[in-house]
Amino acid sequence: MNKLAKTKIVATIGPSSWSDEILTKMHNSGMSFARINASFAKYDELKRVADQIRNISPRISLVLDTQGTKIRVKGLEREIEVKDTFTISPIPGHGVDVTYPNLHENVVVNSKILLDDGNIEVVVKKIENQDIICDVIQGGILKPGKTVNIPALNLKFPTLTEKDREDILNAKKIGYDYVCLSFARNKNDVLAVKEILGDAKVKIISKIENQEGLDNFDDILSESDAIMIARGDLGVETPLEQVPIMQKRMIYKCRSVGKPVIVATQMLESMRENIRPTRAEVSDVANAVMDGADAVMLSAETSTGKHPVEAIQYMNKIALSAEEVMQASPIYGSTGAGEYIDAIAKNVCYLSENTDIKSITVLSDSPRTVGSITRHRPNVPVYVVSSSIEDIRQNNLFRGVKTFYLQDLPDDRDEAISKAIECIYTYGELDLSDKTAIITGSSIKNNNMDTILEVLSIKKILD
Repeated sequence: MNKLAKTKIVATIGPSSWSDEILTKMHNSGMSFARINASFAKYDELKRVADQIRNISPRISLVLDTQGTKIRVKGLEREIEVKDTFTISPIPGHGVDVTYPNLHENVVVNSKILLDDGNIEVVVKKIENQDIICDVIQGGILKPGKTVNIPALNLKFPTLTEKDREDILNAKKIGYDYVCLSFARNKNDVLAVKEILGDAKVKIISKIENQEGLDNFDDILSESDAIMIARGDLGVETPLEQVPIMQKRMIYKCRSVGKPVIVATQMLESMRENIRPTRAEVSDVANAVMDGADAVMLSAETSTGKHPVEAIQYMNKIALSAEEVMQASPIYGSTGAGEYIDAIAKNVCYLSENTDIKSITVLSDSPRTVGSITRHRPNVPVYVVSSSIEDIRQNNLFRGVKTFYLQDLPDDRDEAISKAIECIYTYGELDLSDKTAIITGSSIKNNNMDTILEVLSIKKILD
């Protein structure tokens, strides 16, 4: 198996990656997370892909991405040329219909409307009953089903669509590890997903892709388990030149509270057709890694592109190259893990930079503890040992974490450490001469509050 980057790779599954052979190669090349886009899949497909992924490796995390409230062109049977004037209307024969009812009640004169991810731009000239009559600023060919965006306008969407509710329930039933909440606008959207999931061990990734999500980012982050910076719609709904700045700010905020953050959309877009990425795409991926992202994502590159395996291989190589020049970067803020754990986490990262320890070993299922450590981006690997396969898959989203499953992790602290180190050593991750910093719960019976940091040699533990 190739050396894998600390930065994780999320790959979208589609026709290009449906075969066991391709999926296995993708996993061996660095795919840790398999994303299924619910916009193009119903229950049977969600279940089929989940079963297929689980058969290839139970370590691969399953991510269901909800369709969300994206507006699309509706009822168009063939492509048309948009030029001069353009009318949006639900009335047959008056213009092109869209999937947002009563749009005429929300837009006003001079509202900008973007079609096909912003490739076509029109401006509202007048509104006559249900007809929205627009001047064409940038024309083009409009195909059926293309996207419709109205920047700077908060439309009155329901908290969740019926399809999203159904897909979230399906993800819960099938056993997905993460659900992506598309177009998260405020914390109430996240709370609505939590209510559907109930006590299921499914984590929520909130996708930030419009101005309202940006405006309410702190509240969304507080209720979410992770964040995805979905730059596709974000770059249409907000000024395009601001996206790199917003990306850096959101990554910093996620790191400060110890929650994983994924950078997504068009990272290696040219590899849908080409065997190699462009220089600009390589720089984009490298910059996302150096910004501190926990994961980077491939969309069409692996779902419908011609070179899904090569796309992951390039993503992994780029991340490895960027990580070679990165230094650990302590960050401030509370993760919610507790002031003692945050302090221990900061100091263990200091130890990793200033002593000869070769790794950090964590015996905890708590994502807060893991996030508290990894947010400082230590250069040594962070080994997380757990007896829960669900926690293994979910904690794997944190940058630099390598997870190990130990079915029977002893309750006794010393015995648990011995078994954990033996497990990691068996995989060839440690040498006998190495030292590791071990973080565990207290050795005092019935004490669940305290945490212990201990530096030990592997030889001493295994003797």
